[in-house]
Amino acid sequence: MPNYIEGGVTRMSVLRPSKWKIAPQITLVVILVFLGCWAGSWIGRLVIIRSDRGHMLALSNQLLKRAEKVFNEADLVLSRTNGSEHPFCSEEEVDYLRNMLFETKYLKDIGRVKDGAFHCSAVYGPAKAPSPLAKPDLETDDGILVYANTPLAISSATAPIIGNKNANVVLDPTAFDALNDPIYSFGIMFNPSGNQNPLGIFGTLNLGLQLEKLSEGAGRDGDIVFRNVCNARSCVTLHAKVRDLEDSAFPIEASIIGLGGALGGAVGVIMLLLQQKRLSIGARLTEALDRQSLTVEYQPIIDIQSNEPRSAEALVRWIDNGEAISPDIFIPVAEEEGLIGRVTLYVIDRVFADMGPFLQKDRRFRINVNISASDLIDPEFVPTLANRLKRANIQTEQLGLEITERSTANAAAAVDAIHLLRSRGHRIYIDDFGTGYSSLAYLGELNVDGIKMDKSFTQTVGTGSVTVSIVPQIIEMARVLGLSIIVEGIETAMQRDYFAGLKTEIGGQGWFYGRPVNAMAMQKLIQASSI
Repeated sequence: MPNYIEGGVTRMSVLRPSKWKIAPQITLVVILVFLGCWAGSWIGRLVIIRSDRGHMLALSNQLLKRAEKVFNEADLVLSRTNGSEHPFCSEEEVDYLRNMLFETKYLKDIGRVKDGAFHCSAVYGPAKAPSPLAKPDLETDDGILVYANTPLAISSATAPIIGNKNANVVLDPTAFDALNDPIYSFGIMFNPSGNQNPLGIFGTLNLGLQLEKLSEGAGRDGDIVFRNVCNARSCVTLHAKVRDLEDSAFPIEASIIGLGGALGGAVGVIMLLLQQKRLSIGARLTEALDRQSLTVEYQPIIDIQSNEPRSAEALVRWIDNGEAISPDIFIPVAEEEGLIGRVTLYVIDRVFADMGPFLQKDRRFRINVNISASDLIDPEFVPTLANRLKRANIQTEQLGLEITERSTANAAAAVDAIHLLRSRGHRIYIDDFGTGYSSLAYLGELNVDGIKMDKSFTQTVGTGSVTVSIVPQIIEMARVLGLSIIVEGIETAMQRDYFAGLKTEIGGQGWFYGRPVNAMAMQKLIQASSI
C-alpha cells in the first residue's frame, strides 16, 4: 500500500514593513482572495455541469443497450410463440409458454390472444373466458401493438406489453432498476420504424405516445441538463437538475471556492477536478484497482436443516469519493473493457488476506467467489489461481466458484473450463439460476456441482404467485441431476420454512440469515454458531 507523508509548514520571521507598504499588499491579497473565491464559485458550477456529461453519456449508452436486449428478447419470444405447433391454449401449449418464460430474463409473462381477446398465458394458464384486449397505445405500420402501462389480467399491477399477431409478452417493469442513479431521471421509449413517433414505456420521463420524434444529442434547458440517444428500436432520454448536480458535487465546489484565493492555484485545481470528473467508470475502476481501494464483504450460506454456516459468498464493493457504485454498474463495464480478470484476482487475493488464517484452521469451510466468461476462456486463469492457493496455503476445495448464466452462453468453452476447474477440486455453481441461458436440457451438459436459485423465485413464496409452483420443479430437477442447491434472497421466516419443508438438503442465503459483513464479523458469526 502507498505511504502518505504529511508535509509540515515552516514559520519564518520577517522584518516588519512600514504601514504604508503593508496596506496595499493586504488590500491586494483581500481583493485576490475575493476575486478568486468568486471566480471559483462561478467556474465550479460550470465545471460540475459540463464534466458530468461524460457520465451521462456512459449511463445513457448502458440504458440503450439494456433497452435493445429487452426488445430483442420480446421479438424472439413473440416469434417462437406465434410459431407454436401445439393446439391453441391447450395444456401442452401453456407448458410450452412456461418453458420459454423460464429461459427469459426481462419478461414476466407470455400470452396468447385471438380475435381481439386474451385467452391464456404462461403464468395465468387458460382463462375462464376470453377477455377483451385494451386499445394499444401504439400500433406500428408492421402490426406491432405496444401498451405503455396496462393493468394485468392476473393482478392489479401494471406493466408494458408488446404484442404481435396471436401473442403478446409482459415486460418486466423492473428491467432497468439496476441502472437507477438517484441524481438522474430517465425514460425508455419504443422507437418504431418509419415516420411514427416513439412511445415511452419505462422510467419517469416521456411516458406515453410522443408528439414528435426524439431529438438526439446533449444540452441544457433552463435548470435541466439532458442527453437523448436512439437506435433503430429504442430511444433513451436522461435528465438531471443543475441544482442536484451541484448538491451531489458540493465537496468539489467547496474545494474550488476554498482554493480560489490564489487564482492560478484555483484554475489548476479546477482543471485537476475536471480531469478526474471526466474519467470514465473504466478508468476510475482501473485507478481503484491500482490503489487497492475495492473492498470485499461476506454473506453466510446456511444449511437450512441444521442452521449451520457451511460457506460464504465474497461480494466486491466499491466506494469512490463517498459514492457507492453498484456491482451492477461496474462489473459490466469491467467485462467490456477487459478489466474483469483483474477484478476476479483482486477479490481472490482479498479473500486470502481477509480469511486465510481462518480457512487454514477450519478446512471444512468454503468461500465462494464470482468468476466471468473471460476468466473461463483465459488459459492463464487456472494456473494463476493454483499458484495463489499454494502461496496462501488454502486448499482448492475451500474456494468455490460461482459462474453467472451469461458466462455459460458459449457452451463448449464453458464445459471445458468447468471440467478443468472441477478436476482441480473447485466446486462450481451456476449463479442466479433461472434468469439467463441455462435451459434445463443443457444444465447437465455443463457438469457443475450445484445451482444458486435466483431470488426472484424466493420472493414469490407466500404471495400466491403461480411462479412459486416452478420452485419444486427446479428443486426436483437439481436432485435428479445430483446438484447441490443454494437458494438466494431468503428474507423471511416464511420463506425459510417453505424451503425447509421440501425435505431436501438446501443452502440458504439472504438477509434472514445475515447481511454482507466484513471478514472479522463473518468469522465471529461462524465461531458463534459452532459453540
